[in-house]
Amino acid sequence: MPRLYPFKALRPHADFIDHVTAKSSDFTRKDDLVREIQENPYSFHHVTKSYLRHTGSYQSPEKFLPFALNYIRSMKNSGVLVKEMEDSFYYYEQVLENGDTFSGIIALYSVEDYRNNKIKRHEEIRPNRLQYLVEMFKTAKVLGEPTLLAFKGSLSFDEFSKDTLYSFSSPDGKTHRVSKIADPDEIKKLSNKFEKIDSLYIADGHHRSASAEKFNQSTLNYKNDKTMCFVVAEDQLKISPFHRLIKPISSIDKDSLILRLSENFNIVKSPDSVYDVIEKETFGLYIDKEWYRLKYKSNAGGLLDVEIIEKEIIKNVFGINDSRTDSQIAFHPYTKGEKELCSLIDNDIYKIAITNKPCDFSDVRRISDDNKTLPPKSTYIEPKLRSGMIIQEF
Repeated sequence: MPRLYPFKALRPHADFIDHVTAKSSDFTRKDDLVREIQENPYSFHHVTKSYLRHTGSYQSPEKFLPFALNYIRSMKNSGVLVKEMEDSFYYYEQVLENGDTFSGIIALYSVEDYRNNKIKRHEEIRPNRLQYLVEMFKTAKVLGEPTLLAFKGSLSFDEFSKDTLYSFSSPDGKTHRVSKIADPDEIKKLSNKFEKIDSLYIADGHHRSASAEKFNQSTLNYKNDKTMCFVVAEDQLKISPFHRLIKPISSIDKDSLILRLSENFNIVKSPDSVYDVIEKETFGLYIDKEWYRLKYKSNAGGLLDVEIIEKEIIKNVFGINDSRTDSQIAFHPYTKGEKELCSLIDNDIYKIAITNKPCDFSDVRRISDDNKTLPPKSTYIEPKLRSGMIIQEF
């Protein structure tokens, strides 16, 4: 079974926690990111989004990654980032505005366990994202956001002594609390509890995990045989869908599309929104400012809803053979809301939206246990941690 390890984190000084930590995903506009990098010299986006300093440089990491390294050096030299002196586990708790709470432990896991599939995954990797992260690790020598790992069962942390490091609120309304567990006896006791967990599953962060493994494989002169994770019980996860946005290369009118889709789906025009889908094998279609409800005709044969979309719509209707890399398709996190999705279609940024019910994590476990993968962006899973809150140095 996989093991977890304490480590000496690099982290923001408490006086700078609001300035350093940065939202890790779901950015509304690129301009907002650029403005943050221009106006906030402390933001960890100087590491994760350093490519925004040079127009068109995403594919040329040698142009922008030196800025990421300079940021780390400067923040350490000025005391904005401080290094822990003792190996610790880090207890993290996140509270959403609606009261939903997530809690777990930030630690390290072995790259070898990932390589041997003791850390189980369910999603395919986009090659360009993988290579970008490997180059960032090589240059900046840090990882600022852990892979989210889940396990079946429960684990209480109330019995452990914790030293508070932070308690702060971020602009998105979330409350973040971080404490450390540093006493050697406490570390041993917590490690023993973790060793009783049968399997760990990647809930979010497949690219970070794969990049850490490739970095370890290709660069042996760093202490990089372990990588950072945030471990939570499965029942704490909040799972929402990604909806599909499509702008096909060849134009297709609504009537022709509906006729083509009707080969595999029963289709009815819906007077109400189908943004929230609650039934399995049921999907929403938004096109020309109208909603349609699609019900799969065939026996799904064990296929999950995201697999039905991939097979019957993405590939068979639009001819998109690799939705990881094809520019005709994009993914809309459920949390961004119906208004934004409809706006993207109404303003002809995309032509079509397909909505679906989210997977259950039991489905994710089954796929992982069978050594299979789901289509990209099959699950939108919370909690999302802020970048730069706890940092691993290689």
